[in-house]
Amino acid sequence: MKKVSKPREPSKASLREIPEVDFALAKVRRNPYAARVAAEGIVHVRRGRPKKGTETGPTQPRSIRFPAPVWRQLEKQAKAQGLTLHSALRAAIIDWVRHAS
Repeated sequence: MKKVSKPREPSKASLREIPEVDFALAKVRRNPYAARVAAEGIVHVRRGRPKKGTETGPTQPRSIRFPAPVWRQLEKQAKAQGLTLHSALRAAIIDWVRHAS
């Protein structure tokens, strides 16, 4: 049986070879969802399961039937906005419900 060894730290020589980061030249990427979260509250927009503690509450899965051309159009529109198809559908439905009442 092999012995598990601790990962070794980088050597001082290899750390000296790494160039320092110039934060004056670093580009800041703004969060594309920040304005929407501020306006609507927290809505899960990333792929996959949210991190523990950041869940938006219990949800109920439902099924929606659309013709294939409608699904393609929805996918195209969601991709253009930088969203997943399902997060775009959630946003559209939440917006519709808020404006309907």
